[in-house]
Amino acid sequence: MEDRRHLGLLVPSSDNVMEADLCHRLSTNVALHVARMYLESTTVAGEEKMLQEELGPAARRLSSVRPELAIFGCTSAAALHGLDGDAEIALQVTKATGCRCITVVQAALEEIRRFKTQSLFLVTPYVAEITKRLMETFIEAGLPVTGAEGLGLDDDLSIGKVQPNEIMEYVINIVRQQAKTPPDSVFISCTTFRAFEVAEELEKELGIPVITSNRSVFHVIQRYLNMDG
Repeated sequence: MEDRRHLGLLVPSSDNVMEADLCHRLSTNVALHVARMYLESTTVAGEEKMLQEELGPAARRLSSVRPELAIFGCTSAAALHGLDGDAEIALQVTKATGCRCITVVQAALEEIRRFKTQSLFLVTPYVAEITKRLMETFIEAGLPVTGAEGLGLDDDLSIGKVQPNEIMEYVINIVRQQAKTPPDSVFISCTTFRAFEVAEELEKELGIPVITSNRSVFHVIQRYLNMDG
């Protein structure tokens, strides 16, 4: 009998999308173990409090199942304090769990670079300050970000309630508004945003790669499992 692979996932407590996105697509021999970090609001203050008070305890709880790989599943929190802040999160989780940690930001950067993007547009459900910090982190990483737009939502449950067809319409409208300098790739941020469900359809409609937070993590997990399996 084939041994089951054990992966760990850290998510904000109000994220009701990422776990479902991954479990729906991972093979039956992969067990995803989730630890939740209490999040009051999807704002700079709310996410900083989550990182300060919740990250350590949640990672320690996750260590109990001895995962072989851990994922920090919050794009905006990982990008809150640039690449150094993102690296510090991964280091904290690695120290607590004893395994490699991949953040959503790291997964997204890896995925975007695979397409050799020359012009990247960011679409988020976030308030302006969170969207700005994500853009700054991606620019710091050397990505050619040409612009960013956010829905202005500051609550995870409200973000999760945005329907995939609404996300698709929103992204298409934004990309087509950039008619003079259209991007050659789009990144749709947030693990609580149901963008993974329409990513392929968006690619067909727009004719460019569409990278999402959860899709990036899924692809990185698949490459890790294939490489280490």
